[in-house]
Amino acid sequence: MLDEIMQINEVVNHFVWGPPGLTLLVGTGIYLTILLGLPQLRYFFPALAEVFSFRKKSEDDSAISAFAAMATAMAATVGTGNVAGVATALHLGGPGALVWMLISAFFGMCTKFAEITLAVHYRQKDENGDWRGGPMYVLEYGLGAWGGVWKYIGKFLAVLFALFALLAFLGMGAAVQSNSVAEVLFMGWNVDHLYSGVMMAGVVGLVIIGGLSSLSCVALLVVPFMVVFYTVGAGILILSYWTQIPVVILNAFHMAFHPEPTVVAGGVAGWCVMEAIQRGIARGVFSNEAGMGSAPMAYATADSVHPVRTGFYGIFEVFLDTFVICTITGLAILVTGTMTYFPELTGAQLVLQSFELALGPAGKYILSIGLMLFAFTTILGWYWYAETAVTYLFGVRSKAVMKLLLIVMIIFGASGLQLTDASGYEFLNNIWNISDTLNGLMAFPNLIGLLLLSLTLRRIVKDYEVQKEQAVDTAAKKPMSKEWRYLLIISACAALLPLAIITIYNGSRDTVHTQDVSLQTVMDRGQLVFGVDDTFPPMSFTDESGEFVGVDIDLAREICARLGVKCVVRPIAWKHKEEELASGRIDCVGSMSVIPQAKEHMSLTEPYVKDNLVFVIRGDSSIVWMHDLKGKVIGMQVGSTTYDAFHASNLCTDAVVVPLPDNMAVLQQVKEKKCDAGLVDSLAACYFIRSNSERYFVLHDSLSEEELALGFRKEDKELSNRVQKILSEMKADGTLGKISQKWFESDIMIVR
Repeated sequence: MLDEIMQINEVVNHFVWGPPGLTLLVGTGIYLTILLGLPQLRYFFPALAEVFSFRKKSEDDSAISAFAAMATAMAATVGTGNVAGVATALHLGGPGALVWMLISAFFGMCTKFAEITLAVHYRQKDENGDWRGGPMYVLEYGLGAWGGVWKYIGKFLAVLFALFALLAFLGMGAAVQSNSVAEVLFMGWNVDHLYSGVMMAGVVGLVIIGGLSSLSCVALLVVPFMVVFYTVGAGILILSYWTQIPVVILNAFHMAFHPEPTVVAGGVAGWCVMEAIQRGIARGVFSNEAGMGSAPMAYATADSVHPVRTGFYGIFEVFLDTFVICTITGLAILVTGTMTYFPELTGAQLVLQSFELALGPAGKYILSIGLMLFAFTTILGWYWYAETAVTYLFGVRSKAVMKLLLIVMIIFGASGLQLTDASGYEFLNNIWNISDTLNGLMAFPNLIGLLLLSLTLRRIVKDYEVQKEQAVDTAAKKPMSKEWRYLLIISACAALLPLAIITIYNGSRDTVHTQDVSLQTVMDRGQLVFGVDDTFPPMSFTDESGEFVGVDIDLAREICARLGVKCVVRPIAWKHKEEELASGRIDCVGSMSVIPQAKEHMSLTEPYVKDNLVFVIRGDSSIVWMHDLKGKVIGMQVGSTTYDAFHASNLCTDAVVVPLPDNMAVLQQVKEKKCDAGLVDSLAACYFIRSNSERYFVLHDSLSEEELALGFRKEDKELSNRVQKILSEMKADGTLGKISQKWFESDIMIVR
């Protein structure tokens, strides 16, 4: 059932984010730009003046200030799409995608201006006297005013939009965003996903319990901080490569209009104009949400002098989101040349590599903090959209249910991978894909309303022009100096924080670049030496023809192929693996148990497979449970974690232990009935059982569970990190799955 749903979703997604949907989105922006006389240019400087005037709101307590409404809208708009979305567009569409992103944003400024103006014009008060507005109210009351069949068409489209918004929120606005925060906390500070989910749910719960007023207050503090923080951090990166800026800009414009499949040596092949256009426009719209109809739901709550004046904020919002934040993200990737040196990377990983390449360890922390804030505020902003949608559909009494559902989705999204085990990652990917489609589907009812009510919109704009000419500047209100002071203090703190992080980690960055030349050494030498236990099937062993084979061997060869170096596999005495690594005879160790002792002496990649310590018995054995091993003869590998774990467990103290050199020797002793049971790695046990015609069993009790990773010298961080990125790439493109299917007949790889 799920497969059929995902297939349907893929078809709809290609329509929504493909040429048909994007043509409608951009076409609407072009039409409105012509109809309204280039409002994004005519009103650009008045918009800046309006945004930073900090007008006091009226005494109407049901409204918030326009600046607070903009902060709430930008909480949802400025999100992970400004980072991962831009990187994805560049990876798939080339540098020219950035230019098309800006072109679409130019027309998007007019689209967002139009949808906010109409939303404020048609907004209504709910049962509690609070302002509610957005495409659903525009469609119902705007088209409904025409009477006849239009009343039913407007209501149908309004309900459709509200349903799309509500469903998109449950995935994109809650589960996916909370998972993004949890991943950042786990990668940067090793915080458990479930703990992250509970903490986020608690913080978000405290914010939303106070409704729009508390949500907007938090947005007023956090949104300016995160925008300035990320902009300054990325700006420092770009300025450190200032000589590359003109070249990069010229290349981007050239690539936007001239297809050159081999534009960057070693880069992603097949770039062309159509791909750049589609990817640039799609990710641009996804980032600034112009035409999606989401932001007007926040602006409709603002104290408004005139609908057009509130629409000014939409012009500024798209400018800041795309022309500033998305542009600096794109430049950060392009000036560092990351796409050339790491063509396999995409999304947030591509941006992270750019920040680390330019700023060292400080880059990781700057981007991690930025992503965490982006995702957190997106949850808050999208919650208001969902509350507006659910209030429209079911009334104000449904708000409590909406808040509870948000808390549940945050926890589930953050810890979904743990709660649902191996399928969790795939499930979250499915949530993202469906939410992406629903997010795009929101645009269709909204754009229909904009097009049908475009003449009404023009009359509203003309009314504003008449009032302005007659000097009826409805209300020249005094600036809010207090908000000015708050904004300056927040901006100053946000600007100083990335500078402090870079200063603190500057020493460690120098150390890394002057002392850690492990990756460069391997590249210069042209080979990477893998140390393996050649008696550990199916991970690494010698076959009948004397060749080294196994999971680790295939893994090593693929890693070396992607590094562009020769693969050298060297069997080692497993109990001396640390000495072999320290001597420099090998560069890394395969199938290294992820245990505290190993972490003290090695730099480990993320685990790539799980392994249990299990007891193997013959098919005719009377042993059923672990306690039946009392007085039995048990074989196990000496000098391994297996031997240590058995003695540390204090189990089977009456058993006779036979130390043997390796797993296969243990299993052979069981086969020859010299041992009653063998304690071995589950991977070796399964391979042995499948390879023999005799019947063998594994006891239900397992002694312990381990994860296996690749081990490097403690100081070889650059080499370890590069191999880790390759492992992640191999998982993403299915290569790890193919290797696993070959040796285990299923995909058991656990790399994320």
